Formats: sequence, structure tokens, C-alpha cells
Amino acid sequence: MLNRLKKEEGFTLIEVLAAMLIVSIVALAFTAYFGNALTFAKTNQNKTIMSNLARNALVYMQKQDFKRLEAYFDSGSATVVKTGNALSAQRVGITPETFGSCTNATTGACAFRDIFVNGNLQPTMAVLQPTVNGIQYRVVIEYQKDLNRSVADGGTLLLPISATVTPASAGNAGPGADAVTVEGYVNANSIR
Repeated sequence: MLNRLKKEEGFTLIEVLAAMLIVSIVALAFTAYFGNALTFAKTNQNKTIMSNLARNALVYMQKQDFKRLEAYFDSGSATVVKTGNALSAQRVGITPETFGSCTNATTGACAFRDIFVNGNLQPTMAVLQPTVNGIQYRVVIEYQKDLNRSVADGGTLLLPISATVTPASAGNAGPGADAVTVEGYVNANSIR
């Protein structure tokens, strides 16, 4: 019986510790991988939310009065969203602040509040300042005059615009959520 016990072989303490070290190194590698995958998934979620908000803003703008929208963009009262320099012209558009202070005023940008149905700015503000998952976003509608077509190419029937979505507070929306821009056109009422 004693001989049989001597012949039994097992793992030594050093072999067990070496195996545990190898398993822990592999586990750390997987932990880093899953951490990166989680960050990547959160980045994609943020970009998807911002893309959907931009598309929502474009659809909302496409339902507004074409002639009044065109008059607003061509007026001197339009909000400047990007200043111009010698190489590029200034860009105008609609920001949450454009109509945010309008009550019953009929001057400046407020004179164009009838772009929106019944002059009701509450839905407009909801589109320009949405909150999703507890994070507030800011939407800026920009008129892209340099993309406007000639009259022969149907330029009088389309207004090129873009919607840019950013988090209201920088870094608040998490990784990869700097800004998302979606471009589109507002069609004239005659071709809707």
C-alpha cells in the first residue's frame, strides 16, 4: 500500500500557482476587451440618438411653410450660426435661442414665428432642445445657401438645410458624442 501512495503523482504547488497566473493574465485580457466593447457600444448608441434627433429636426422643418422659411433665411433677421470670413460667407439658421425669447414680439426673428404652425413655438423648442435618457441636446438648423441650385435646376423648389446635434453640456453624452450633422431639403409646397 505504501508503494502505491509513492507512485501517485499530482500537481505541485508551483505548478498550481503557475496555472493560476496564466488564467489571471487571460482573464485580464478579456476584461480589457469587454471594457473597450462597452465603450464602443456606448459611442454608437450616442451617435444613433443624435442622428435620429437630427433626422427628426429635418422632418419637422420639411413640414413648415416653405415661403416663410425662405424669407426668414434671406432676411437680415436670421440668426448667424457661423460667421463668415474672406473665404466663406456667413451661414444663417435657427437655433434654440432664435425664438426662445419670443413672446408677442413682432420684430427681428420673432416676426418670422409664423413659419411654424399657428406660430406655436412649443413644439419647435421641443425639437431644438430635446432630452433623451436624461441628457439634453441642442439642435441647430443651418441654411446651406452655397448648395442652392439655380432656377433652371429647380432651385426655387428646394431649400438645402442641415441639422447639427450636440450635447447641451460638453462631454455630458459620453464618449464619441461630439456632434452629428444630417443634411436635407425643404420642398416647396407645390411639390409636397
